[in-house]
Amino acid sequence: MPAIDHHSHAGYVRPGEALEGIDALERENAMGHVEANLPVGVFDRYVAARTAGDRAELDGLEREHGIRALFDESIAFQATTVHGVSLVEGSRALYGELSHAETVRVSRERRHADFPGLYGQALDVSDTAFVLTDIPAIDADAWPHRQYKPIARIDPYLYPFGHPAFHRRGSDTPRFQRVFGSILTDLLAGEGLPEPPETLDEYVAFVRASLLRRQANGFVGLKIASAYVRSLHFIRRSREDAQAAYAQLRTDSTAVETAGYAVLADHLVFAIAELAVERELPVQIHTGMGHAEPGLLLTGADPRNLEPLLSDPALNRLRVILIHGGYPYTSYLAAIAQAHGNVYVDYSWMPYLHHHTLERMLQEWLELLPANKVMFGTDTGQPEFHVSATARGRLLLDRALTAGVADRLWTTTQAEWLAGRVLNENLCQVYGLEAP
Repeated sequence: MPAIDHHSHAGYVRPGEALEGIDALERENAMGHVEANLPVGVFDRYVAARTAGDRAELDGLEREHGIRALFDESIAFQATTVHGVSLVEGSRALYGELSHAETVRVSRERRHADFPGLYGQALDVSDTAFVLTDIPAIDADAWPHRQYKPIARIDPYLYPFGHPAFHRRGSDTPRFQRVFGSILTDLLAGEGLPEPPETLDEYVAFVRASLLRRQANGFVGLKIASAYVRSLHFIRRSREDAQAAYAQLRTDSTAVETAGYAVLADHLVFAIAELAVERELPVQIHTGMGHAEPGLLLTGADPRNLEPLLSDPALNRLRVILIHGGYPYTSYLAAIAQAHGNVYVDYSWMPYLHHHTLERMLQEWLELLPANKVMFGTDTGQPEFHVSATARGRLLLDRALTAGVADRLWTTTQAEWLAGRVLNENLCQVYGLEAP
């Protein structure tokens, strides 16, 4: 049965990372282990040197602290995780039975030679009709819209004057802060603006024009990933309070540490959500856990924080998809979707992080929720993980449906219908796209 990937990062090639090969994916998942076994200052120096490409500093840190050995130790520990198993399975499907060293070499060579071609092979191998890809911009010649339909994050628009200083552990949140700022700079330049304009009204006009331009260029939906930098507790703020916050933040670089930071972001979330209703753009929202290192605060990513936004009368027709299964808040996600006719759920990311948990979650969701509510996704920009996540996502959906048939909950006809709804039809209905 053809799959459509509701949440992907295909086409988002991060310089110096995505083209390195599968060893880069192993190291990325080892960052938390490395951070926990280095002095804070040393880890900060390592992250800064890696970001800057400072080879001399990296070599010095390696000699003094043996950082490579920490990565190797973590990668060995990962071998029994679903993440580690999925990387092996996807690599085998694309490159054949090779040693680890050969797989690393081949994966790097294939990426450098033709990364879109490699990803296209992954779509073919996994029988994926197309993917929705969370990406700032995409080359539609290399990544054609018939297969790669872009989703625009709204987060860069929410923080036009930066973020409060980060004082907690890890490098994940600062990385998202940098990414949001960098993307906003590009978006402003795209509208001919060297910096945010003088007034909030002018800024909102820029945001609106930018989003309309992106929709005209093929973007089919929006996404909120702000759980990585703040709580998802967005509340409606008055235009007057937002104007005052904007004026203060624009003229005082230290004001980002005050309540005005949240006031402005909250106001802009509701303004963009209202535009999404007008333009019929569905909105994905990251809920639940983050990456394998400190950064995201789990309490801030609790989907219950979204209740003020989801309960707003002006947004009853805003199509919202709560993504990643909200792990570990999976039951809350289902309860919220059950209560709101315009709210849906997907299980992206989970297929290559969870096994038994995902099967149990799908049983729970499909028993409670109407057939139009659940969507499949992978949440990966890597072809190896796309292949394995699609295979595992199908397998665990099949196991959940088979258990329901065995328990006389569904007929086999109903189970087949549910499979089609989850794998492709629900997404197409919500986004107004043609089903495969």
